[in-house]
Amino acid sequence: MSGVRRALAFSIGERYVMLVIALASNMAIARLLTPEAIGIYSVSMAIVGVAQVLRDFGVASYLIQEKDLKDEYIQAAFGILLVLGVGVAIVLLFAAPYIGALYGEPRMIPTLRVCALNFLLIPFCTVSLAILRRNMQFKRLAAVNLAATAAGAIATTGLAFLGYGVISLAIGSVLLNAVTGIGAWIVREDRRILMPAFAEWRRVINFGAQSSVSGIVTSLAMDTNDLVVGKLMGFGPVAILSRAQGLMNLFHRDMMAAIRNVAYPAYAQAHRDNQALEPVYITSVTNVTAVAWPFYGFLALYSHEILRLMFGPQWDAAAPLVPIFCLAGAIAAISSLASSVILAVRRIDLVTKVELSFQPLRAAMIVAAALIFQTTMACALALAISLLIQLPMVYYAKGRCIANDYRALFFGLGQSAKVTLACLIVPSVIAFYTRGSRDTAIGWFAFACAALVCVACWAAALVAVRHPLASEPIFQKMRNAGRLRKTTGT
Repeated sequence: MSGVRRALAFSIGERYVMLVIALASNMAIARLLTPEAIGIYSVSMAIVGVAQVLRDFGVASYLIQEKDLKDEYIQAAFGILLVLGVGVAIVLLFAAPYIGALYGEPRMIPTLRVCALNFLLIPFCTVSLAILRRNMQFKRLAAVNLAATAAGAIATTGLAFLGYGVISLAIGSVLLNAVTGIGAWIVREDRRILMPAFAEWRRVINFGAQSSVSGIVTSLAMDTNDLVVGKLMGFGPVAILSRAQGLMNLFHRDMMAAIRNVAYPAYAQAHRDNQALEPVYITSVTNVTAVAWPFYGFLALYSHEILRLMFGPQWDAAAPLVPIFCLAGAIAAISSLASSVILAVRRIDLVTKVELSFQPLRAAMIVAAALIFQTTMACALALAISLLIQLPMVYYAKGRCIANDYRALFFGLGQSAKVTLACLIVPSVIAFYTRGSRDTAIGWFAFACAALVCVACWAAALVAVRHPLASEPIFQKMRNAGRLRKTTGT
């Protein structure tokens, strides 16, 4: 377990350093390029959106969960990715002039053609990265990803500064993938030259086809939501929804992506070693909700203050939506690791069935809310209700391959609920007595006090309820460091 904890620390650290680099780069690009140029790149990337879903064809997940990973399987995975990559690249190269003519924008042609090069590089990236994840070598992964992110950001910003315009964004993305592919190969232990072969192509295709189907359905469902809401309500409400959901995604997408990067190969390794997965899974969910629920609770209480701190007062209209998205995130946290443990036992068919059932339902509910009520609040509520409906669907699918221990799960969730309530009582009182109304923000001193009290009460509550997270070594180190400072008076 110590190896998993170290891997998780590297994965989370890597994720947030990458976010800092990306934020700095985006701030510079916003000043160096015109909104029109950025819009051209955004539309170009939207055009290749479905191809982006196909780019790894579920190969990474296949290589991680395969119980007996032979060279023939790796070669088949690489061969399939190479065929797909070359095919998509050729289509984009020849279709670029027609797409540019359709939009009446000649700058899209070279942008799309440069972006097409990414599909030639992705096969080399995917295989090496998947093997590193399978072997739990997250320290090496972090070094590769951070180096690639920095190289891409420097190239993009430098080229934009030199006046290359929209093409600088495309070149930066190609350099990022090139550095990733080369770096991941260098840090691998075997460093063998990747060679394509197709003897075991059926084995890979069977897994990858199901993964790609669910990915395409998810992508189309999300795009449909944006297109319909934009058409019915305008681009302003879409931006407000996106900004409010963006706060939820700080944990739901960014933090959970780092956790899933470690959880999936860890579950797969435990399955290969014939360990019982349900106790490990329940501990994971209990620990995740102990962090997610207090995070969402504080975010819901202080949505105005956090929005203004991050984006400015022009986004105040998004504040009433944030609590609804926080509720959605809190619901999703209960099942956010279920797909990882299902994939770990090689039941991608169950994940695919859930996605094929849930994603169209979610899209239909949000579209119906936009059609009937035409308010952003209705759309946010539709998302939260859809995620509540998803819960039994996910756990039913999980129960098909790993028996659900609901008693242990509810006990763990109860412990996280106690921690959440304990750490939010004082911040709730501060918000109630210092805020004139729900539509106004409190002073920054009161906000800072509320945040500090929340963290302190959270740590104390973990110990008081004997939450599993309190026994984690990293938490113990934090407690010991605090005691040492108190004893020495520093």
